[in-house]
Amino acid sequence: MHDREKTIEEIIDFIKHHKNSLASINICSRMLGDKFIKVDDEVIHELQVKLPRANNEELETFYYMIK
Repeated sequence: MHDREKTIEEIIDFIKHHKNSLASINICSRMLGDKFIKVDDEVIHELQVKLPRANNEELETFYYMIK
């Protein structure tokens, strides 16, 4: 996996542009749990805070989901 910050940026960018995709919904559900209802600006902001705290294995999984 390449640079961690770049990976997070690509995941966030994908979710911003594909809010209703199965990958986006799955990533949001896994990161936000029960709080997640739909992808909106608030959810994207929460992901920007929480994704950097995710372990490398989770990030790698999310990255491959969007590629």
